[in-house]
Amino acid sequence: MQSLGGLVQRVASPGGCCIHKQLGWGPAAAAAAQHRRSVQLHAKRPQKVPTVEKLEWQAPLQVIKYPDPRLRAPNARIGVFDDSLRELAKQMFEVMYQDDGVGLAAPQVGVNVRLMVFNETATPGSPEETVLVNPVIIEKGRATDVDVEGCLSFPKIYADVERATKIEVQYQDLDGTKQQMQLRDFVARVFQHEYDHLQGVLYHDRMKAAELEKVRPELLALEEAFIAAHPDVAIQRVPPPAAAKAKGFGSIAKR
Repeated sequence: MQSLGGLVQRVASPGGCCIHKQLGWGPAAAAAAQHRRSVQLHAKRPQKVPTVEKLEWQAPLQVIKYPDPRLRAPNARIGVFDDSLRELAKQMFEVMYQDDGVGLAAPQVGVNVRLMVFNETATPGSPEETVLVNPVIIEKGRATDVDVEGCLSFPKIYADVERATKIEVQYQDLDGTKQQMQLRDFVARVFQHEYDHLQGVLYHDRMKAAELEKVRPELLALEEAFIAAHPDVAIQRVPPPAAAKAKGFGSIAKR
């Protein structure tokens, strides 16, 4: 299987190719409805974010797991285009290929900046290797499809997610030059998955209610494991089912 880093793995399915990816979300929401509105807002009107002029990270890079708060943290714009940026992108590709991936967003390795890499072929050094700095979606088609997504930050958890099949994006390359391109189908899905990570949006935020319920036990298991290892860290938990919310249960936990 091939992992997107942000996306995890492309596999054959009766209806075509399936993708397993990883995403993220933004600020904690007190209720699922509130959260869905915030996801839509992120997609249409990104929040203002700071710009970093110096890149720092801890090597070797490692994929962090849900519900690590860094997957929900704001991601700064990149204002420096030097060897440190090139090295970060290089190391992200290395991590991505180690996990048989086709895409990876910087927050997934604990670096909260607006940077993603992808390669639809998952072949190291191929011409399809793409680095996008400070990307934005400028146009999104109305047509959508549903495919299976997974996420390196959510090991072995897969579910259907709906995505636009055509998007147009702007970004900067490693030299800081502004670029624009149109993406379709699988590559459009890869981009949207990774772009969500830069917005702090995770792939289960995009799932329909019935689909979310299928993976809820696995999400809760990841949450409990994280809480056991980091009892003093506040996390954003998966929103409770509608019936539970009616009884007054919340979705934010600190233990």
